[in-house]
Amino acid sequence: MSDSNGLQSRRVALKALISIEKERSYANLALPNFLKESNLSVADKALVTEIVYGSIRLRGTYDKIINSVSNRPVEGLDLEVREVLRMGAHQLLNMRVASHAAVDTAVTLTKQEINQSSSGFVNAILRKVSKFDLDQWITNLGFTDKLDQLTIQHSHPRWILESYLARLGDMSRVEEECIANNRNPKVCVIGWPNAATQVELLESNPDFSPAPWVDSGVEISGDPGEIPAIKGLRASVQDQGSFLVSKAFVDIPLDEDDYWLDLCAGPGGKSALLDRWAKERNIGFVANEISAHRAKLVQRSTDRIVLSDGLKLAFKEESFSRVLVDAPCSGLGALRRRPDARWRKKSSEIKELVSIQNGLLENASTLIKVGGLLGFVTCSPHPAETIENVEKFLEKHLEFKSIPVAQYFPKEMNLENSNSVQLWPSLHGTDGMFLAVFQRVTK
Repeated sequence: MSDSNGLQSRRVALKALISIEKERSYANLALPNFLKESNLSVADKALVTEIVYGSIRLRGTYDKIINSVSNRPVEGLDLEVREVLRMGAHQLLNMRVASHAAVDTAVTLTKQEINQSSSGFVNAILRKVSKFDLDQWITNLGFTDKLDQLTIQHSHPRWILESYLARLGDMSRVEEECIANNRNPKVCVIGWPNAATQVELLESNPDFSPAPWVDSGVEISGDPGEIPAIKGLRASVQDQGSFLVSKAFVDIPLDEDDYWLDLCAGPGGKSALLDRWAKERNIGFVANEISAHRAKLVQRSTDRIVLSDGLKLAFKEESFSRVLVDAPCSGLGALRRRPDARWRKKSSEIKELVSIQNGLLENASTLIKVGGLLGFVTCSPHPAETIENVEKFLEKHLEFKSIPVAQYFPKEMNLENSNSVQLWPSLHGTDGMFLAVFQRVTK
């Protein structure tokens, strides 16, 4: 169904935004349900997606602009009014939508979906917002230093930018990552080893293109659930970075290699790969997951799964040649895919996450045979969740040494010459995955 005046598309977008905020759900999981139920055309669904993702990603910028022209702070407004103002600001400042159309539809939606009394307020605020373009607004708002400027201009909490700067040491690189986080990422589908090939995936849709770094992957448009290989559980949606860290870990040669463990397996993307690579080599494999719900997701990709807490000993000591710890983390490396995460995550949560990561590494270290490998993965560039964890582990565990892993990634990625690898969205077009590998050299 075509939405000629765009009102129905905006109505769907507003309902989605309200639901995502009210239910604290992730946009990438919640929005597809609204789109399926909408009966909109492909073009109108794209409009809804742009409004929802853009309004969430850039809400930090929009809230500052709205606050500057309102005598009522954004956070003090009713949730529904907040969301209609944010989506109106996004259309005015970042989309090719005529000012009168953006304001008029916002006012109409307020009358129809919220209440008549709020429509005058919405009209007044958005008309004030429409007086300047985005660059002028950034200048008008002012800033105290370069990080403050990037916080306003690219809509990132300052603490996240400080963590980027601690890793990168270069403000221009920090800005590049901000820009990458605010772009819509491509969806990647990767065929499981010996189950689906890139050729098959490309043949399933003429609009698909080869994934740059993964020879069994494709970048797609449209609904991945309609791809035959995904329906047949022979492929899955997976970021290239997730595949690359898994492949690098298993490609490191060992003299004796007989049993692998994925200690934190849910939701199962890496386990699907490890299970099949292990079978290729006649190696045993088991996936471990603490959550019963996530364990069910893992069961779609492997039947070799144990339900237990990775922080407790559930396996015999020194019984694995490889253990992968894909640890719970802040997810700061996937902000481009989860625009709401930048507003949900708090700097105060990092300490607790690091404690869990340390505990998982401690437990995993007891499970490694002499000569075996312990892989540590997070989807984060935060120093505390990456390089600082590595330093602490090596200081405490003299029986382990660090293994250089960059050589097991595609040479064209031009990775830094260091033992661990940090991928970056702006440089590599992947999520910000981190990999460090330790080898046990003594008892």
